[in-house]
Amino acid sequence: MKFRNTLPALLCALLVHAGMARAEPSQEITEAEKQLFMNDQLSGLKAPTTLSYSFKRSGSQEAAFQDTVEVRISEDKGARKVSTSCLSGARKTEIPEIDSAQSNPALMCFLERDIREMERLTGGKSNYFRKRIRLALSEGPKGTPVKVSFNGKMVDAKEYRITPYTNDPNKQKFSKYLGKTYLFVLSDALPGGLYRVDTVVPDGGKDGKSALIDEDMVLAGVSAKN
Repeated sequence: MKFRNTLPALLCALLVHAGMARAEPSQEITEAEKQLFMNDQLSGLKAPTTLSYSFKRSGSQEAAFQDTVEVRISEDKGARKVSTSCLSGARKTEIPEIDSAQSNPALMCFLERDIREMERLTGGKSNYFRKRIRLALSEGPKGTPVKVSFNGKMVDAKEYRITPYTNDPNKQKFSKYLGKTYLFVLSDALPGGLYRVDTVVPDGGKDGKSALIDEDMVLAGVSAKN
């Protein structure tokens, strides 16, 4: 499956594929939604280029593991394509190839995996978890200026944080996950724009610091290869 990728089409492709299309299309798009889904993050990168992300899962609920996510920008007979390798083996999540992509599909990889994990762990429906994330972003979380390190240099970035289940009307069904937090870190100074995505579920222990689940995806490198 492939998507044509004008700016409005890309927003539709990402949000619809991730189940995040708005129930009210006329509602104003928030800063967080624009930064995450509508910014031109890839067209300035020459083909071939590969963005490599490290992916790490830790926490007390299940066994920890490490994996990778790769976004590959290529060109064939003048046609620009972006393909995504989202984890590996049994954990692999299929992400459609996108023609002339602008926004970074590594975000789609992370969110699709996260939503499927919530479905697996709770028995709930994926569409419900997609809706909670969509609603949290539509509430307009503001970007907090931060500094991040990449290739030995500190660069400016913005951090957006959401907690989709805190005010969930069905929170009694997913009480273990009420404190689940999503962190998105973006920087125009970095290739691909997306620096980090992290989601943490506190374990409710006495120290208040331990995590039941912590999944973290961070930009690890950029190379001129397919």
